[in-house]
Amino acid sequence: MARDNRIPAEGRPAARGSSSESGPAARVLELHAMVREARMRLTAPTVESLDACRSLLEEAVREIEKLQRSLPRGAQWRDKALAAPLGALRTEIAGVQILLDGAAAFYTGWMRLASSMASGYTADGNPAPSEASPRVLLEV
Repeated sequence: MARDNRIPAEGRPAARGSSSESGPAARVLELHAMVREARMRLTAPTVESLDACRSLLEEAVREIEKLQRSLPRGAQWRDKALAAPLGALRTEIAGVQILLDGAAAFYTGWMRLASSMASGYTADGNPAPSEASPRVLLEV
């Protein structure tokens, strides 16, 4: 019975968790879909989407590690067969990195702005260092 490894339109792997049954190229395609989904979530970098992205990327890392351990060394036919899917995966990961760097810079800027609003500015116009004091917030 043939297995359907096509990626559905919504970008998710056809059968998550069953990658051990598919060949290396199909597993790379599943990983690509997982990373693509993480990238799509980063287009609106809310706390929730960043958390979901983190979970997807952690799962992708685990799957990449499993794939690396399962591949025999020195099989030139396999290396050629995986070159294109791995190149596409690498490109997708680079896109995720760019979006994560942008989100980090955005939120770092907001933290600096909030800090300067709370602490004010020095005489030379630079944000004053914030006075860190230990605080505990308890909601009942």
